[in-house]
Amino acid sequence: MQRRLGRGRLYFILRGVASPQVKIYALTLFLIGAALTAAVTYAADFAVSRRLGVSLPTMQKSLEKVSGPLAFAPRPGSTQGTQETRLPDKAGVVQASGDPDNLAVVVLWMPVDQQKKRIEPGSRGYLDALVRMFLSENEPVALWLDQVLQRALSESAGDSHLESQLFDTYQLKAMYVPSMSPPMLSLAVTMSDE
Repeated sequence: MQRRLGRGRLYFILRGVASPQVKIYALTLFLIGAALTAAVTYAADFAVSRRLGVSLPTMQKSLEKVSGPLAFAPRPGSTQGTQETRLPDKAGVVQASGDPDNLAVVVLWMPVDQQKKRIEPGSRGYLDALVRMFLSENEPVALWLDQVLQRALSESAGDSHLESQLFDTYQLKAMYVPSMSPPMLSLAVTMSDE
């Protein structure tokens, strides 16, 4: 039985039992595929294993200095072990993921006042406290976030807006999400890839 594949002139003649050359070829492809799968798994594990060097209790104590006690709890529906706390006075939400003794990602969600085109004032103290845990100076980050927000409000036309910046050994990602109620600006802290 002959079968033509695609537009080319490649024909496969299928027989009841594959020849030894075909078996060796198939085994070689299988072994290459298994090796590639193992390499990708190792690479993904390495990327996830990069940690911030900050524990959940340390971060919690730092944020509690702003406005009192906070209680982190597992985020509903999370399969990654994400912990979450809502900040007092609707100042936002903090999410932390990774080993509680050495976090991998921290995200601060801050409500945005669209009329005044700024982050709600109650969120600023938490932003400063969070940034000080990772960087020696928080002013450049605050200025960068204000610029991101201004660009997002002027350019995005109601769409989400994402920017990333390297500071020291950390990568900060700012994302404006106007579809949330209220609109939110997030700041995610991860280790840089370098």
